[in-house]
Amino acid sequence: MRKTQKNIDLTAANWVAKMVNGDLSAFEHEELNVWLDAAPENQQAFIEANNALAVMDDAIKSTDRTTESPSSEVVELKHLAKPPSKASLAKKRRWGYVALAASFLLAIASTRVMVGDPIVFLSADYHTAVGEVRAITLEDGSIVTLGPDSAIAVQFTDQTRNIALISGLADFQAAPMEHADKRVFTVTSPHGQVQALGTRFIVNSFDGHTNVAVLEHQVEVKPNSATSKQIAILAENQAARYNRHSISPISTINPERALSWQKGKLIFDRVTLREVVSEFSRYQRGKIIIANETAARKLVSGVFDMTDPQAGLELISRELGVQNISITPLMTVIY
Repeated sequence: MRKTQKNIDLTAANWVAKMVNGDLSAFEHEELNVWLDAAPENQQAFIEANNALAVMDDAIKSTDRTTESPSSEVVELKHLAKPPSKASLAKKRRWGYVALAASFLLAIASTRVMVGDPIVFLSADYHTAVGEVRAITLEDGSIVTLGPDSAIAVQFTDQTRNIALISGLADFQAAPMEHADKRVFTVTSPHGQVQALGTRFIVNSFDGHTNVAVLEHQVEVKPNSATSKQIAILAENQAARYNRHSISPISTINPERALSWQKGKLIFDRVTLREVVSEFSRYQRGKIIIANETAARKLVSGVFDMTDPQAGLELISRELGVQNISITPLMTVIY
């Protein structure tokens, strides 16, 4: 079976990171050469990963002149079995795994991802640009306020009113059933379904979960998994997080905070940096990558003005004691 480009890029990045950290055995050096000989695509991906590593190195040098930074070794094909010197290895160990994530993701983002996701554009009835908030009135009178970099598909029939939240977040003000021929109003995300038992709620979709917050009346939440029997009823000013299999405990929300994104602000109260970055990414072009799992789990609290998301990232980085590097206008790495 032919490997996808994503798998090839990931394999190349792993090989580069292993070489930078001096982790390759003699057998693995030979294995790498075999992999490179197997296909021209493998060689090209390896070259791109090395080039991305060099860009990462230059960015680190320009942002931290007081600490000696390693010189990237753009390894020539067919000379891969020669391991880096001990002196070079000592300098590179402290940042090699940052380079793993950054080099791989930079290569992908710079050449493939920045054109946008065609699947979203093709499947969406409505979508917003980065930083854009847009109000839409549907045929039944319901109002959907789409958050930035978000997309929905509208699926109305004679029996149901379903909105598929393809990506991002949205504020739903559902027209009452008695004004819509008794049709149920539901919102689906990759992780489950929210059914309106009232009029207004917010659904916010992330890679691994979806958040729902109720502003008026009630909603019913049900995960996607066929094996999950869990259902939750959320009342006004309540929220929950759900994935395909489960629903988190219900929490209480401040409605003004929940709607702050419509006024160009994001408010966080002990939210992981990973989720904060997902929110920030909707307000600036390019990719924000967290190349450190420990940093990704750090908690963030504060109010941030999204007219300048980069300033917010700088502030968060200082407060959390992490590094923030803009490698290109289309790539920011936190590590």
